[in-house]
Amino acid sequence: MVRAFLQARMSSQRFPGKVLAPLKGQPIIKRVLERVTRVFPLRQVVILTSVEASDDPLACYARSLGVAVYRGELDNVAARFQGCLRVCPCSWFVRLCADSPLLDATVLEAVAAHCKREDLDLVTNVFPRTFPKGQSVEMVKADTFAALDVQTLSAEEREHVTAVFYHHPQRFRILNITSSDLRRTELSYVVDTVDDWRRLEMTWESGDLQEGVWR
Repeated sequence: MVRAFLQARMSSQRFPGKVLAPLKGQPIIKRVLERVTRVFPLRQVVILTSVEASDDPLACYARSLGVAVYRGELDNVAARFQGCLRVCPCSWFVRLCADSPLLDATVLEAVAAHCKREDLDLVTNVFPRTFPKGQSVEMVKADTFAALDVQTLSAEEREHVTAVFYHHPQRFRILNITSSDLRRTELSYVVDTVDDWRRLEMTWESGDLQEGVWR
């Protein structure tokens, strides 16, 4: 089984509470879920957040949508993912960020299509990046990730779950998916700041976000 692990928290420094901010009338995290569930059934989706009280509203909202929630350490996100794997076992997990409400489902499908491969540890589209920000998809072999010794990871690798793969590519079997439309590489469809949020509201209305355009 492949699961979608959606990483989320309310304590973003640049835009606190952004995952519950409304985008065209719906919380950003719900917009992300709308895209993810075009590929994965809801029962295979887990929202991974922290045990901090600031994330209580997020966990409550997610559960109201019928989404499974796993709560772990705030800063040691790698340990949070390992803990989730113990509770929600799978053969692969797709790591996604909750600040990408315009994720193209066809990009997600292109990565997930490799889930039968036994000769890979990571399927990604950011090594190197040829897709816009906000279209990042990483699928990690669960056994490989579970075997990592979190205590030996750097602070950056504990916070940025897949960084260890990119820092030590010789240790892992990595497949990178590339886009044929390199003109869009510098674009961004991720919500990092309030300005990003406002810009995406306008972009959404412009009709410039048809799915399939980044294949």
